[in-house]
Amino acid sequence: MVKLRAITLTSFQETLHRRVLYLVLILAVLIIAAMSTEMLYVRMAREAGETEAVAGMARGLFQQILATWDFAAFFLALFLGAVALSSELKSKTIVTVLSRPVARWTYLLGRWLGVLLFLWAFLFVGILGALLWGAFFGLHYSAFFWLGVAELFVKAIFLSGVSLGLSVVLPPAAAGPAAFLLTILPLMVQNAMGHPRWILRSLATAAYYLAPAHLPVDLISDSFKKEMVDPKYLLYVQVLGENLLYTGAVFLLACAVFKRRELRLR
Repeated sequence: MVKLRAITLTSFQETLHRRVLYLVLILAVLIIAAMSTEMLYVRMAREAGETEAVAGMARGLFQQILATWDFAAFFLALFLGAVALSSELKSKTIVTVLSRPVARWTYLLGRWLGVLLFLWAFLFVGILGALLWGAFFGLHYSAFFWLGVAELFVKAIFLSGVSLGLSVVLPPAAAGPAAFLLTILPLMVQNAMGHPRWILRSLATAAYYLAPAHLPVDLISDSFKKEMVDPKYLLYVQVLGENLLYTGAVFLLACAVFKRRELRLR
């Protein structure tokens, strides 16, 4: 555990020194500017007695904050996961670490956990900002919202874990896009599953089931709906659980490959 913790903290510190912090600062400035502009319209709407308009604008910015943070976290997870191993190979620091009695799976797990710590902190800041905004205007949302928050964290786990796992056998420039491709693969092959040619139908079906599970709804957006028709909470939780298991399977396979891989320093 001591070795794992040390590798995790080192990975987290390296992530903090990357230029991704500039992205965080730019996002913060843009959102603060959007909130300042929105406050002017909210004030005007309040003075005019337009309570519905005030609630609508507050709800819109709430979802915009989360959508912006989700978009950034999506690509950060792909990028950071894909370069977590290659950056160590490039700097040759991996030689120093693995020359000590450190199992390769411990090293790989530590690199991943360091990336996840950054991603979770990044998501926490965005979610906290949205919640403070929502509390200020007394926004109400259903239990779907908390499932949506859980989806954001599961997505960060999936994208970073899969892109890191793929980077064991692929260069970073291919590992990230390949992980992204897996997320949209079910949508790409869904129509082909009913193709009259059995070969195409079989390939599409195989691709569909090899890809991670896909949520059929937008949980955060649906959390603001007053009436939910037959909400399938169990299904959504099951999808999130399947994606976690999918990530775990990819990571375990990556550990097995990494254990036998000959390291080639650049």
